[in-house]
Amino acid sequence: MKGWLLVKRSLLVFLIGVSVQVIAEESIPVPKTAQQWLGRVAESTKLWTYRGVLVYQVGTRLETLAVTHDVESGGVKERVLYLDGLPREMVRNGDKLTYSTLNNGVTQFEHNSLVPMLGKFSGIAPERFYKVEFARQQIDRVAGREAAVIDIVPVDRFRYGYRLWVDVYSGLPLKSIMLDSHSNIIERLQFTHIEPGVTLSEPEKAAMEKHNTQNKDIVDMQPVVKQGGIWGWEAGWVPEGFVVQHASQRPSPVSDHKTDAVIFSDGIASFSVFVEPDETRVLSQAAEKVGSLAAVSKVFRNGETYFHVTVVGEVPLGTAERVAVSVRPVKASGTNQTPVLPAKKVVK
Repeated sequence: MKGWLLVKRSLLVFLIGVSVQVIAEESIPVPKTAQQWLGRVAESTKLWTYRGVLVYQVGTRLETLAVTHDVESGGVKERVLYLDGLPREMVRNGDKLTYSTLNNGVTQFEHNSLVPMLGKFSGIAPERFYKVEFARQQIDRVAGREAAVIDIVPVDRFRYGYRLWVDVYSGLPLKSIMLDSHSNIIERLQFTHIEPGVTLSEPEKAAMEKHNTQNKDIVDMQPVVKQGGIWGWEAGWVPEGFVVQHASQRPSPVSDHKTDAVIFSDGIASFSVFVEPDETRVLSQAAEKVGSLAAVSKVFRNGETYFHVTVVGEVPLGTAERVAVSVRPVKASGTNQTPVLPAKKVVK
């Protein structure tokens, strides 16, 4: 047994040495800390054109996606093609997302990265709220490629933890798992095949430029600059470290009213708060957890007006519930415990 441990340790040292040598030969700076590896992920998504096949698992649901990412044709463009079930496709050109299905036509709205682990790890994890460290097994293999393995561990119960496998050569994320406070896996994303640095074919580039003009719905999301949004509300509590990333108003999917939509982020996790008038005039609350997503719905009253609050995000259900019940009309004095606006510019 002792001999096997020595062999295993020697093999790990060898793999690290080979990986570092490959990076050095390509004149790529070698990250020395886990936080630096995470920072390299943020840079790599802006530098590499690639194609690959991604497996996405939440609970018992498993989906296979074909992913194309282009940074060479002006701006960042992405295409995700669902390979299972009803044919579906998402194309992102900058901040504009086109979503199309076989039966329901095309919808356009604003969005960041289509691949969850790319958008999620596009910034540096705040050290006050996450410990970023190497996993016990620092080097692994994913999709036939050497990967550095890092753990992103929350310091409180208001957010989830992650384990991330980073391609040693390109710095692209190859695999990620989301973990709850008991280390149970909530969500898994993993490339089974990836080709960084490829030159995309003309048909691949054309697929990211096409615009279907038939049956097209455009979700108009307008930035909001008014204190308290258009409906005059505030969040009395959000977890420390979460700040407003974006605020807008958009059409309600269930009524003719406009909806306030505010996205909060701590640099890794995020959740959205939606507020709109409620015509049922019934005070109520409901909560549900679907895979990695928590969703909480609540109705609150301001005088004779009732408002419907929805909180949705990749945070524990208890966090979403606490945010939802804290939403209230803006205080007359204008002093908010959690300033909702003005919104900060979204960092893409």
